[in-house]
Amino acid sequence: MKNKHFKSMVMEPCHDSGGGGSVPGNKGSITVALAGNPNVGKSTIFNILTGLNQHVGNWPGKTVEKKEGYTEYNGKTYKIVDLPGTYSLSSGSIEETIAATYIVEQKPDVVVSIIDASNLDRNLYLLTQILETGARVIIALNMLDLATSKGVEIDVERLEALTGIPIIPIIAVKNRGIKELLSAISELSENKRTFKPAPLHYSKTIEDLIRVISGKLNTYAVPFSNTRWVSIKILEGDEHVVEILKSIISTEDYQFIQDVQNRAEKLIVEVADARYDWIHSITSGAVTPFKLNIITFTDKLDHLLTNQFLGLTFIVLILGFIFWATFGLSTPLMSLLSQSFSMLDGISARLLGNSPAWLKGLLINGVMGGVGTVVSFFPLIFIFFIFLGILEDTGLLARSTFIMDRVMHVLGLHGKSFICLLVGYGCNVPGVMCSRVMDNETDRKLSVLINPFIPCSARFVVTSLFVSVFFPDHAALVMISVIGISFAVVVVTGLLLRKTVLKGERSPLIIELPLYRKPNARTVGMYAWNKTVSFFKRAGTYIISFTIIIWFLSHYPGGTIDQSVLGMIGKFIAPAGRVLGFDWRILVALITGFTAKETSIATLSVLYNATNEKTLGIALKQSISPLVAYVFIIFQTLYIPCLATVVTMKKELNDNKLLAIGIIYPLFVAFLISFVIYKTAHLF
Repeated sequence: MKNKHFKSMVMEPCHDSGGGGSVPGNKGSITVALAGNPNVGKSTIFNILTGLNQHVGNWPGKTVEKKEGYTEYNGKTYKIVDLPGTYSLSSGSIEETIAATYIVEQKPDVVVSIIDASNLDRNLYLLTQILETGARVIIALNMLDLATSKGVEIDVERLEALTGIPIIPIIAVKNRGIKELLSAISELSENKRTFKPAPLHYSKTIEDLIRVISGKLNTYAVPFSNTRWVSIKILEGDEHVVEILKSIISTEDYQFIQDVQNRAEKLIVEVADARYDWIHSITSGAVTPFKLNIITFTDKLDHLLTNQFLGLTFIVLILGFIFWATFGLSTPLMSLLSQSFSMLDGISARLLGNSPAWLKGLLINGVMGGVGTVVSFFPLIFIFFIFLGILEDTGLLARSTFIMDRVMHVLGLHGKSFICLLVGYGCNVPGVMCSRVMDNETDRKLSVLINPFIPCSARFVVTSLFVSVFFPDHAALVMISVIGISFAVVVVTGLLLRKTVLKGERSPLIIELPLYRKPNARTVGMYAWNKTVSFFKRAGTYIISFTIIIWFLSHYPGGTIDQSVLGMIGKFIAPAGRVLGFDWRILVALITGFTAKETSIATLSVLYNATNEKTLGIALKQSISPLVAYVFIIFQTLYIPCLATVVTMKKELNDNKLLAIGIIYPLFVAFLISFVIYKTAHLF
């Protein structure tokens, strides 16, 4: 590096930032927005700055995550907002719209533009757009060590002089440069640091159009104070901005803007060329480019992993290991939690003493049962997201998506949906949450709707019992048929939804393959923690509430399930079940299976007066035929997902019509396929 300051700066990591005891919502806080391309280290910097003093939600009306946190520095509170990773501030995606709208409308005190030093030209393009908003910017020049390994030399002091913007060299994964970054943010927010960005000049044609459009907009109360930025957005054909202006400006001026947009294809090129000219004028004076003879570790490994056969084999093995390890590690922890709640049930029963039976039942089986159900998900979800965080942080997640895209494309799905479908075999809840890796809203919603057709581990528990009782000699064949039917439904459903409620072409896979990196424990831990907490915040209350409702329905008015509302419902719909060979007890088991799929076994045990799985198996064999057992296996594999999954789907879809489809359509498909199997078997 040609920066004397950098060598001394990286010696001491930051220890006193992040996690300061600030109070979220402090009106005196200084707002700092973190902006940058995907995979530039934004999340790492955000986690270092905020520690546990952060919260994750959704942007208003959007399913994109909104991350905010607080830190203290020199006695002042800083609100840190992590904007979605994006390559530009155009309205080509939700992420781009959110980032642009926040910077322009919320006007943060400082915008930290995080830039990958090993990919300077592309990263600086976003910077040019941020500067056009009028924001006060600091450049956090990250990954300088990777730039050096790729043969790139950057004179940081010269680069700062040419841009006129404060530049802080950092290595986020090693916690280096964070103190200096905080110091620069503090100084810039108090006008104690020079900020005179080098001007970006467009051609005379573009500048004349900007002046004309700005002049027209200045006569209206437009919601943007920076009319130059709005004018440039119009020249770029930004539909989001134009749509906002439509109801504000006159018909004549709106027609003028539309006439300008008709030339947008040519104008966009001129605007982009001017920005790249600005970038090249700066980098040419401060950056020594790649040494072409350097072959990096990433290049060597990608030569193997992007190979169609070797790459696919490696990814399947890695994901198979994650699938196995997640359940191998979480199962004993879930059992421990289950035992702990059983002990609490006993303690609670003793504490309640001679309380009415209904109160004991409500508190122990209803309330505590609901809490136990929610808490039991913790190890599974947290461990899964630990592995997913490692995949993302190392760069393997991007490569698995790239490798699987060709296969998934044949099935009418997106490459990124492969990860979500695989996760669904463990649990549909994280499988549905995984849909957030999708860039396109249509692909994301499609992934949410098809995931519940993947049989989760709880459904496999129910299937395994019936297979062991009715098909012990053909267990493998039956299990393969179940998985095959469910996956065929996934493919057909995907194709069907694309042609109906989720119309549109599958979005092309545009993905950056980042450098391979050692995972950062802090980043991975915070990622897993935030995802897990997000699930409990969203789903916990619903699950507990519905568990209590189901308890009431299964105990009143008669005191037993067969004399309860649930039993009455089962007997009422029994005629519908007969066409599949189901009696009312099977139907009630399917209804209670809505709370959690494995609950079906407990329900059947009560209804058949069975004390264990062996006696339940004997009772089932005496009551139903192998054909009905197989039809039940298929039906419970495909019908309505469990309560936790439905709640998660509601939050992810944010669309009641699509949620209704996600509930009703699986019931229809399960009934149709089960009916065909049942009737076809009778014919032969």
